[in-house]
Amino acid sequence: MSQGLSIANNLLANQVQLNLNNNQKQLQNTVNQLSSGLRINSAADDPSGLAIATNLQTQVDGFNQASQNVQNANNAAQVALGALTTTTDILQRVRSLAVEAASDINSQNDRANLQTEVSQLLLEVNRISQNTNFNGQALLDGSHAGFQAEQAAFLTVSSNTALATNGGVSSANGVNYGFLAATVSATSSDFNTTSAYAVSAYNSAGSYNTVDGTISLQVVNTGVSIAVQETFINSSSGAISVSSTLYGGTSISSDFDNVSITIGAISTADVGTTSYIKVSQNVAALTNPSNPAFNFQSGANEGDVIQVGIEATNTQTLRISNINVAISSSNNPSLGAEDAIGQIDNALQNLLSQQAKLGAVVVRLNEDQDSDNTAATNLQASESNIRDLNVGAATTQFTRLQILVQVGTSVLSQSNANAQSVLSLFR
Repeated sequence: MSQGLSIANNLLANQVQLNLNNNQKQLQNTVNQLSSGLRINSAADDPSGLAIATNLQTQVDGFNQASQNVQNANNAAQVALGALTTTTDILQRVRSLAVEAASDINSQNDRANLQTEVSQLLLEVNRISQNTNFNGQALLDGSHAGFQAEQAAFLTVSSNTALATNGGVSSANGVNYGFLAATVSATSSDFNTTSAYAVSAYNSAGSYNTVDGTISLQVVNTGVSIAVQETFINSSSGAISVSSTLYGGTSISSDFDNVSITIGAISTADVGTTSYIKVSQNVAALTNPSNPAFNFQSGANEGDVIQVGIEATNTQTLRISNINVAISSSNNPSLGAEDAIGQIDNALQNLLSQQAKLGAVVVRLNEDQDSDNTAATNLQASESNIRDLNVGAATTQFTRLQILVQVGTSVLSQSNANAQSVLSLFR
């Protein structure tokens, strides 16, 4: 049924007003999207899309911050590596001084002067360990050592003399008679234990725990026979123990520092030759509950961390605090210097191991940072696909709605004028 003329309700104008309002709302939303660059500006635009995009953005922000955390950790590791490099250079200098002191051409006063420089260099090692920090966090004083595994005691024949004669026998039953120290081995289970008290003598098997030290074997002429004089120096205390027994033949054993040694077949031609055996004590595992390792949040999620423990690198932990190149024994004036060489070698190995660990951490951190950056980039792309506005399509929509609003406004004006046609009926 068609609708006639009416002045109570302008139905045409109402319909135009309804469409105009809808177009204006859409135009307002499009303007809001274009001005923000976002398709979703509130939950009303796309409730589920907003939830997904927000969660993705949270992950992006987390990975970006984790990448920064990793970079800071990397910087701290580089600072520590620089300090360890300097410490390594110092120990190399100390070793050179010890090698110089080991020459008998030097007098005891010369060795004392060399020890003066050694002592100053060791103080510098402690200063570096104490003062190296990053953002106020100490790096090399052991305050962030974390768990450190046990280091078993070990021994090495650092220098072995080739004998002038072996009686025509080069080896028998595993014994190499061609060298002064034919066999060297740990005496008992006490070898792999750490000394808990100071001792000054090491002449009974199993009586004492193993400590850092050097065993010297020297072929001497007693005036009656050719024998081996055995001497031990404690690296920590500098105490020297000289065997009360002079050994000859091929079947004797030594019990200094829980080490058993069998010598080869010696002769007059071997008098004055010396061999050295370096002994390094056991270091128990350190749990360090009061000195936890560094934890670096390397990812966006809870528990995504990298743990880095940096052990102390002072003279005490490197076990070189008491080295003394001026210590001598009656039969070996360079015994202290020889022991110092071995101790510095062990300390250098510890430092190199620490540098290798930190270097490996830096490599891992670099890989972790690359992973964080890749994850952040991909997640940001996903979030962008959901939330960002398609500007081209929105511009087309904006133009269309502008035209509709303009046309609607004009039509509304005409619709309002249409009701005035009723007045012509009264003329």
